[in-house]
This record gives sequence, structure tokens and C-alpha cells, in this order.
Amino acid sequence: MKSSVPEAGQAADGSRERRAWGSLSRDQIVACGLRIARAEGMQALTVRRLASELGASRMALYRHVPNKDGLLELVMDAIAEYDILPPGLEEGPWEERLRRLAADIRRELSAHPGLIDILMTRAHHGQGALRLVDGLLGILADAGLSERQAVRHYLVFVDLVLGRLHRELHGDPVNHHRTASPTALAEQAGDYARLRAAVPYLLELSPEQVFQDELDMLVLSIRAATRPA
Repeated sequence: MKSSVPEAGQAADGSRERRAWGSLSRDQIVACGLRIARAEGMQALTVRRLASELGASRMALYRHVPNKDGLLELVMDAIAEYDILPPGLEEGPWEERLRRLAADIRRELSAHPGLIDILMTRAHHGQGALRLVDGLLGILADAGLSERQAVRHYLVFVDLVLGRLHRELHGDPVNHHRTASPTALAEQAGDYARLRAAVPYLLELSPEQVFQDELDMLVLSIRAATRPA
């Protein structure tokens, strides 16, 4: 994040000093919101909590954000614009740029607990998010896709990156506790020879490997779509 939040001073009795009216800026709100979201998760991000952290009244915050939803939108947009979008997104081979963007999205969503759950249930159309989408569509265009093809692969990319992380946090089939029972039964049973042979490889597989394999398949799909008929 480009801006930082000045720490609120302490009054003589140890309580947090109240800011002067009109001294609170939008950048300070966003920076403080990002700090709370990273440390405690998006669920901790409320107007009341932010006001306390900044040493301001809730009414002072309402001059910049209308409610909690507005605060969430502001923070999510800052994450998209300043933390996710990598520098030089327009430079280099399109495959490398696509993978770098996927890795950055995955990293930042993981760093803000609860953010993936919000994104899976509500749309977000702030300026940062729009820049992110436009950058992704630019990568797909540079790969040689038509606008129609780019839209299809854009949606696959979003489903892949967000869906994979959401499954990792809420019941990924790759997780060992999900595979423990069927693999144990496969090792004991006389039938299911193929499953029994696959057990060692299933147990060593990591979510990161699956994520990379899915990206490989997306890249292959894009290449196939741009081949001459």
C-alpha cells in the first residue's frame, strides 16, 4: 500500500487521543483497514473498530465510507490495485504474465483471511478490480485470443484461481484428511488395483501442485484456441 497510517497519540490518562475533526484522510482509512485485515481477517473490519484504531469518531469515518460494506469495498479495491497487480504486467511472454498474476492473486487473498469468502459471494467492481480485469484481458489478447475467446478464458481463470483457494480453505479433495479413508480402504481391499497403485502419488500431491497443473491446462487451452483451424 502506498500510504501509511500515522499512529494515534496517547492521552495523559493512557487512552487513545482523539483526532482533530477533518484531519482523517481516505488513505489513512484504507491503510489502517489493510493492517487490520491482514492481522485479524476481514471479519474484524468494522467502522467501530477502525474508528478506535485511528482515534477518530465513527461520524468522521462516515464522511469517507457510508457503512461497513463501503469500508470492505474500499479495502478490497486497494488490495486489487496496490497489492495484487504486479509491476510490469504488460511486459514479457503472456504465459509468464498469466502465471505471475495468478500467483499474486493467490498470495494476497491468502494473506487477508476471509477475503476469498467475500469474493465468492459478492461482486466487486472498484477501480482496482476493474484495472485487474482489464490487465488480465490484455494478457489474453496478447496470447492471440479474440475478444469472445478472451472472455471465456478470463472466466475460467477466475474460477480456477478463486475456486482452488476456496476449496483449499473449505474442504479441498487434495487434503489428506479427505483422502485418508478411501486410501486406507484401497490399501486393505483386494479389489481396486488401480486405486491402490495410485495411493502413494495421491498422498504426496500438494494443493500447490494441483494449482500449477490447472494453470498448465489453462495455458494449453489458450494455445489450442489460437491455433489455425
